[in-house]
Parts: sequence; C-alpha cells; structure tokens
Amino acid sequence: ATQKIDSYSSIMDHHANMSLTHHCVNGVDLNLEYFTYDANNLTNKDYLAARAIDYSVLHKIDMNKYSYNLLPDTIAQYPAQPRGSSKLLRVDETGRVSYFSRFDHSFVDLIEKEDYHMVFNDSRVLDARLFIRHSDDTGNDNDGEVGLKECMILDLGSVDVTKACHELELHVMIRQEGITEDSQFTTVIKENNSDDNNVTTTAIKVLKVLGDWKEDEKSNGNGTECHIRILSSHTLEHYLRQTGSVPIPPYLNRTAEDSDKLAYNNTYAKHSGSVAAPTAGLHFTPELLHRIGAQNVSYLSLHVGAGTFRPVVTSDARRHEMHGESFSVSVTELRRIVDALKAGRRLIVVGTTSCRTLESLFWCGVRRLHGLSSRDDDGDEERRFLSLGQFDWVPLSVLVGDGGTGSDVVSRRIAALEAVLEGHDENTGVICGRTSLMIAPPQYEFRTVDHLVTNFHAPDSTLMLLVAAFLRDGDGRKITRIYEQAQADGYRFL
Repeated sequence: ATQKIDSYSSIMDHHANMSLTHHCVNGVDLNLEYFTYDANNLTNKDYLAARAIDYSVLHKIDMNKYSYNLLPDTIAQYPAQPRGSSKLLRVDETGRVSYFSRFDHSFVDLIEKEDYHMVFNDSRVLDARLFIRHSDDTGNDNDGEVGLKECMILDLGSVDVTKACHELELHVMIRQEGITEDSQFTTVIKENNSDDNNVTTTAIKVLKVLGDWKEDEKSNGNGTECHIRILSSHTLEHYLRQTGSVPIPPYLNRTAEDSDKLAYNNTYAKHSGSVAAPTAGLHFTPELLHRIGAQNVSYLSLHVGAGTFRPVVTSDARRHEMHGESFSVSVTELRRIVDALKAGRRLIVVGTTSCRTLESLFWCGVRRLHGLSSRDDDGDEERRFLSLGQFDWVPLSVLVGDGGTGSDVVSRRIAALEAVLEGHDENTGVICGRTSLMIAPPQYEFRTVDHLVTNFHAPDSTLMLLVAAFLRDGDGRKITRIYEQAQADGYRFL
C-alpha cells in the first residue's frame, strides 16, 4: 500500500507523509497526511487525491454485490439466427428500462433521435483452442479424444500469425495441473480435410511455466499457465486453421462446430488476432450497417484475450489480476472520432472491448498532456506511453478532475485524443498499444463513451463490473435487478 501511495503521489502532484504503527498479530496502522505542492489551502484536487487513495488502497469492490442467479436455460447455446433477431433492452439516463422484440427492427429508430457516431471493434477471431496429448501418453493418434487436454492460446494480439510456428513463443493455458518446463505434447494436423491415414503429428514444447491457472467450481477445471513453442514450419495462421477450433465460451458446455467460424465473427471483422469473440457486434447485419451509414461509423481493433473468460475468484475485485489486451487504431479512424466530437456528436460504442480501447486512449492522452510518458526498458517512449496498467487511471483522474459542464467534458475528450494523435502520419499512421484497464464501480467515471451497446455478462466477470460502472451502480442493486428481470422476460444471456 505504501509503495502504491508513493508512486501515485508524484503523478497527483501531492506529497505523502506516512507513518506505520505495528500492532503484532493485530496488524498495522497506516497514518497518512497529504500535502499539495501548489496551494496552502484545501482544494478540489486534494479531495480527488484522497478519493483516489481510498479507492485503490482502502475501498473494497465486493463481487458478491454484482452477482445474480444465472439460469442455465437462459444461456444462448448459439448466436441468434437470423443475425439481428435478438431481443433488445434499453436503459436510459434516468434508469428507465424499455424492452423491444427485435434488435434489427428497433436499434436505428432509437439512435436516430440524436446526432451520433458509432465505434466498432473489427478484430477477427482465430481458431485458438487446441486439443493436445502428452508425449508420454501411450495412445496412438487415432484414439479419438482419449487423453486429450485443452490448450487455449490466451493472447494473440501482439503475435505475428504469418510467421512460422517454430519462431513464436505462445502464451497459453493447458487444462492440466502440475505441468513442468520441458514437458512435451503432440497434436495432429489432418491435411486438407484428409482421411485419418494422412495426418501429421506436431510436437509442442513447454518453454516456461508461469503458474497455476485457477477457475471457479463452475469451470472446466484448473490448469497451468505457460509459454509454449509449436515445432512446425507452418505459419501459425495456417496451423490454427488446420488444427484449432473456434474458442467458443466455456460456459456453453459444447464442442465447437464448423458453423461457429462464421457465427462467432462479426460481419465487419477484418484484422485477425482475437481468441474470443467481441460478441456485441454479432447483432449488426450488413443491412443494418447500411442504414446507420458509413459516414457515422469508425473502426478500431482490440484483440480479445482469453482472460475475458476468466472469472473473478477473489471476493475483492481489486485483487483480480486484469488481463492485458493489444489494441490498434488507424490515425484516419481516430481522427474521424475526434472530428465527430468537435461536431457535437455523441459516441455510441459497440462492445466492452471498444469501450476499453477508447477509455485507454483517453488516459494515454492525459498522460502525454501532462508530460508523464516515460521510456520503457527498451528505450521506446511510444510503447510506454501507449501501455496502460490496471489502475493507472486512478492518479491520472486527479489531474483531469471530474464534473463540469457538457462542453468541459467534450473538450477534455478532444484534447486527450488529439494528444494521442500527435506525431503520427495523418494518412498512413497506426496507433498501437496495450491495456490492462480495469473499469469498476463505484468511482470510475467514463470519459469517452456516451452510449454502450453490450450483451448480458456472467455474474463473476469483470465485464459485469464495467457495465455496473457505466450505469453508475455503486452497490450492484440496479444491474442485478435489470438482469434478473431480463431473465424472467426470456432474454438470451452471454
């Protein structure tokens, strides 16, 4: 706690005087006094600093408050067919809930009531779930599923999938406990959908064990988080296409099917790199996008990691280690978003992934505006500037402040996003970064998102916290009431 307070202090332009009193088995008292550098009296900045410390050190985010009884019958085993035929639920600024029978029939009518600009995540899902067998297994390659272990690639956002497999080190979870370094596994490639007599066996080597992979009792079991190398000369993209399966969510409790390759990708998906689907976009058909209009849309890419499936197993959500995900956005697309803000248009953001990306870009811009970007270990200032930690927003929020008029809020957005654009070629530039941003109530204040399009989320997920924060639900009562009523009304979940 003292290290965190000390690191926050310089960012927040405050000086912390701390003293510790040890009480043996009864713990330690931390006495803290804060002094601002630039004023002799208490200011709003002092209150914001105190609130930041309270949130990050003292305040507990109780996951039990953001839980609900998820009924198995409400879990959608497959995306809605035809696409766009799901029900739609709307929560307005006052908290009033409205219900609509079809998404594609109602969505445009709702958003046409105001001047808007929409933001989508165009990341494409790869077949990132493998099934492998330990090399000590005496079974042969035609033994079916006997002895097979799930191997889930956790993150492909920063991996060049056009490179040969043997050149890459992959971050994975193997659904087996007790794996050690130098363990060997094998998998099978059936070339060109051939019969079982024309197969290639590929070795997989464990390079480094990172630790145990823990999930709750409702999951498919614990495993080992590690780095592996696939000893194949095929490109990773080809290898996954031949060997992998669509990483459908584990709570579906079914095997992936060929139809999932299309069903679990958005119609506008473009840039390969996700290992889980950004599912909020699955409701948008080409016809619906045409009605919205290309001039009202921008695209960015956040390559979804498998950490999005990982449940929060700690009672205090702050103790949950947030997964990092890579994002990119062309300068042209981000400039379109900034121009829309300057024109007074409100941002409708599709999906929690698009939301996290825009919010992360805002905080990166704040960091640059205040001269806080610093060089990473490789001397790459841009990489450090565009890398956001789980709670980096907390001290930065003190610099930004809160409240203000609508014009103040928009001006802050524009200034931060333009700071991100600084120094990039307007025609060919691409902004790439990585974020572990955790958005959770009660203190997170959204800085870029006016409206959010999202699905219903699992009761033990960080996504549930994000939506609760968007609804300004500090105790979980609002979101759990909405979710439970939606289940009663026949809405499909997850």
